[in-house]
Amino acid sequence: MQMIDVHETLSSEDFLAQYVRPNRPVVVGGLGFDPAYWTPENFRRDMGELPALIYDTLFDLQEVTTLGEYIDRHFGVGGELRRGVPYVRWYNRLKDVDHAWGDEAFSRLSTHWTAPPFLPQGGFLVPDAPTADPVRDPFPYRGVLISARGARTRLHRDPFYSDAVVSQFYGSKEVAMYHPSRAAELTVRAQDGTSFGGFMDVRTAALDRVDVEPDIHGVLRPGQVLYVPHGWLHDVISIEDSISVTWNFVHEQGGVEFIDYLMGGAEDDTEFEVLKYLYRRYGGEYNSPQDVVRRFDERFSEILDAYGDMAESAH
Repeated sequence: MQMIDVHETLSSEDFLAQYVRPNRPVVVGGLGFDPAYWTPENFRRDMGELPALIYDTLFDLQEVTTLGEYIDRHFGVGGELRRGVPYVRWYNRLKDVDHAWGDEAFSRLSTHWTAPPFLPQGGFLVPDAPTADPVRDPFPYRGVLISARGARTRLHRDPFYSDAVVSQFYGSKEVAMYHPSRAAELTVRAQDGTSFGGFMDVRTAALDRVDVEPDIHGVLRPGQVLYVPHGWLHDVISIEDSISVTWNFVHEQGGVEFIDYLMGGAEDDTEFEVLKYLYRRYGGEYNSPQDVVRRFDERFSEILDAYGDMAESAH
């Protein structure tokens, strides 16, 4: 088992060359925020009345309550790690349906943090914009994550071959990561129509350790940002009461598998509806994967040429 690479700082050029293109996880410090603001007390005061979506250890919605009620019920509990601790996931709007989305929470937080400086500001295939800032602009699965000690996101991989980042503002999380090549080993049942289900629970014996040895392991602390490359399976547990922000993206430097996804049956993936909705928010109307391929045809050709034999094989 390897400990995850940790850098105090990293340039966007090195991040793309050393981690995005080779599809390697990393943790980077230097997150811009005021630690004195990102506390449960301030969140309860400033956003406690907002409706909060309460999820289980994967992504099944359990109830809608207020953030204040969640913090009052679940934060500050000591002792051994508890199973079944619920998890607040406040996503920006993902579908055109009436829901307790997290857009208002992001609006209130927008003056209290800045995008991690090592992340690229452009070159995205998702979202479809010349430049995009996760502080103010919608990204797929951009969410404010508020989780009491013991809350988990069980083993899963992220949808449509997107990369993910987790910015840690308060508390700490333990992360176990498994290389994409181990997906079959870790699958216990047929996929459930999303990218999330079907994988084993790797913490059945005890919450403070994993039963199946990960390829990469580490702890994410306040002020750090975790990069989760596409295809990597990951299990994350809050070892302290925690506040994080997450979002997904696809960058042209790591876009070969995204191209393959679009050309190989994306219309059967329920998560493609989320992708279509996000594209509409940026002004693009794509009703099929083929529409997306046509939109990016010239850039896809450049990506495949740049990747040479590896990209041709994936294509």
